[in-house]
Amino acid sequence: MFRLAVKSVRHNPKRLVLTAIAVALGVTLVAATLTLTNALSSGFSQLFEEIYAGTDVIVEQDPAAVADDEDPFAAGDDVFTAESLEAIRAIDGVERAEGGIQVMGSVLAADFEPTGDLMGAGGAPSQIFNWAGDPRIDQATLVEGAGPAADDEIVLDLDAAPRLGYEIGDTVMVATESGVSELTLVGLVRFGESNSLQGATLAYLTEDAAAELAGADGYQQISVIVAEGADAAAVADSIGEVLPDGTRAITGEDKAAEQTEALDEVFQYIDIFAIAFALIALFVGSYIIVNTFRIIVTQRTREFGLMRAIGVTGRQLRSMILLEAVVIAIVASTVGLVVGYLGALGLSALVERFTGDLFGTVTLPLDAVLASYVLGAIVTIASALLPAIHASTISPMEALREAATESKKPLARRNIVGAAMALLGVVAITVGLYMGLERPYIYVGVGAVLLVLGVTLLAAQVLVPLAYALKAALTRVFRVDGKLAANNIRREPRRSANTAAALMIGVMLLALVATFTESLKSVVSEQFAGSNADFFVVNPQGPIPPGALEAIEAEDGVAFVTSTGLGTVTVDGTAMSLAVIDPDTAEQAFDYNNEPDFDRLDGGVFIDPTVAETGVEVGDELTLEGSEGSATLTVTGEYLNAGDAQLWVDEETGAALLGEVEVFQSMVVLDDGVDATEMRETLLAALADDFPLVALQTPDAFQQLANQFIDLLLGVISALLGAALIVAILGVANTLLLSVTERTREIGLLRAVGVRRSSVWRMITIESMVMSVFGTILGMILGVGLGAALVLALEEFGFSTVTVPWGWLAFYTVAAAIAGVVAAIWPAWRASRMDILQAIATDG
Repeated sequence: MFRLAVKSVRHNPKRLVLTAIAVALGVTLVAATLTLTNALSSGFSQLFEEIYAGTDVIVEQDPAAVADDEDPFAAGDDVFTAESLEAIRAIDGVERAEGGIQVMGSVLAADFEPTGDLMGAGGAPSQIFNWAGDPRIDQATLVEGAGPAADDEIVLDLDAAPRLGYEIGDTVMVATESGVSELTLVGLVRFGESNSLQGATLAYLTEDAAAELAGADGYQQISVIVAEGADAAAVADSIGEVLPDGTRAITGEDKAAEQTEALDEVFQYIDIFAIAFALIALFVGSYIIVNTFRIIVTQRTREFGLMRAIGVTGRQLRSMILLEAVVIAIVASTVGLVVGYLGALGLSALVERFTGDLFGTVTLPLDAVLASYVLGAIVTIASALLPAIHASTISPMEALREAATESKKPLARRNIVGAAMALLGVVAITVGLYMGLERPYIYVGVGAVLLVLGVTLLAAQVLVPLAYALKAALTRVFRVDGKLAANNIRREPRRSANTAAALMIGVMLLALVATFTESLKSVVSEQFAGSNADFFVVNPQGPIPPGALEAIEAEDGVAFVTSTGLGTVTVDGTAMSLAVIDPDTAEQAFDYNNEPDFDRLDGGVFIDPTVAETGVEVGDELTLEGSEGSATLTVTGEYLNAGDAQLWVDEETGAALLGEVEVFQSMVVLDDGVDATEMRETLLAALADDFPLVALQTPDAFQQLANQFIDLLLGVISALLGAALIVAILGVANTLLLSVTERTREIGLLRAVGVRRSSVWRMITIESMVMSVFGTILGMILGVGLGAALVLALEEFGFSTVTVPWGWLAFYTVAAAIAGVVAAIWPAWRASRMDILQAIATDG
């Protein structure tokens, strides 16, 4: 049966080409994603190996004592003292130990001009450390000039210097929380063997200069070189015995592996995100495969009947069909794998051209190969199963009597199942939206899946009366061509409905995303509409330097500056995010979504919905434990948006819990009558010398920036969904192509009685457009409806307004009609070019 399956595919490959392409597209996305993330992992793994290659033992703060949301590349706390360093140096097996200080700052380009815009302050991240003078500890080798010997000297990596416009002897500007420092470039270094820094800038200062700029009283880590012959792991254990609580000693090799593993977890989320869209494309492709094999089984009814007559069992026929699916899966997956790998190669080269060496060697990973073949096989075989079962039930006599005809099973069972699933979906969505349950979006999501599957099954029932209704209109506009097209759709409702349903799912997802993002824009607009602030102050490098806020407040015309500090506390052993505000000024600048107003905080704490879900109510007491102390506070109100800080306190309470709280956003309110445009220039001038990276954004500019990000998100998701849409359009073409083959004799007879080629072409094109527009409209109705339900289900995250993307819906409708015309080109060309006599002589 395997030989028969292979010969069947080889004998008539044209009818399976588009099916294979549909599978290959989904596999391509899987292969490309896994290849790219593997290359990224390889590149960063190499980076971590070079960072810790020469250092035998790393002494650092224990990650378990660091907040989960802390930036892994940010400087840690200076937890080690000079006494800690001396204690480590005294341990047997330690050859050399040096304290490490990382400066949070940015090396500015030589031609840098402060713009005050958030986007204009970006650039490659800077990693600034103290210079030890030992390549084993610095992980950098001096290649030109000298190391920093004076506190006003700096060295840069050999790629960053020319990129930023510096040569040895030039004055380099470094922006930190304390201001801008001018340092003389005295040398260039190479990091590791190849200076592969993944686009970052590497700089070194003297220890005293680094300590002053970082505001450090001690060291953030200590690098240890063990004596020759000593065991690094044993030395690390000995060091651990003299370390303070909350710190640890780990070998350089283990540290590199740990960093790589942590980064791989991030890449796994990227894989899941992209593979989800690949699965959507493959799911849409399954409709094509079902249609393809159903039509093929019908066309080969006589062939199967003859095989049954000579003794082939139904089980063998079923196996043969499934083996044909396996052959298609292998070929399609192989093509998708190759195209995905080539695409990953091209994309990595393009990215590296603009951002630097981010990727390691781009190789095809084993998981990409396995995932590609497994997914391709599962989708293809599962989709071919029902047609294969149908083929196995064909009796010899039926086949010999009814050549190339498909049994017209009633739609009753399909309609009952579809109606039941759609009804359950509606019930689940209604329960989620109106029953006041926790996490309503889960019920809405489950209901959406059931509703979509139900509508897919009911599409055939809708399409039949639609074809009847369209028959008169199509006949009036296109005459006999339109009438024939309507009849062709009506007589094969399952086939036409499955084809339209594939497009429906792609369009539905696009409409859902467009509805969600447009509603998100409305939320952003509402939030900024409630802002009384003239400017938002943001530092793209991290926390806002206190000196920058002082400089702003010192200017005449500024009424006040109100800030939001962020930190982490624990409540009953659970870490929670804490926002620190000035309740007297916060709501004068911004309309927060809270009850009551913040001026009723009264030394207590406001809680967000996630805390309220645990059973905490207004009037209860919570004990908050911070790095500097603890406090038992009364819950005096609620912050109604989930997804922001979980707890809200005033500045006095925040200082008692956390000490100096880092500020990540501030708002500036000007005096009445002050011109905001002129004042912005004044404030930027006041910040230019010491805080050139601090951005001043007007609410309108901030809103525009947020909308640009939302549009970018919509663009990325739409591009990923494009694979599913392409598959759906291929499905339309594939169904028409196989339908043309099935109707070869009919088309020949039409041509024989005088129907012109152009009429045949028009008939096929009308069929394609009707199926495409039907699927698109159905998809838009579902997409907008489900998008609206999702928005309403996310009310606790600040969503309140459903915005219908009318412009996108109009675009999708026009695009669907155009896609219908494009999809019909090949089938229509083949139908119109048939030899009349050969077509009439075709059996069945």
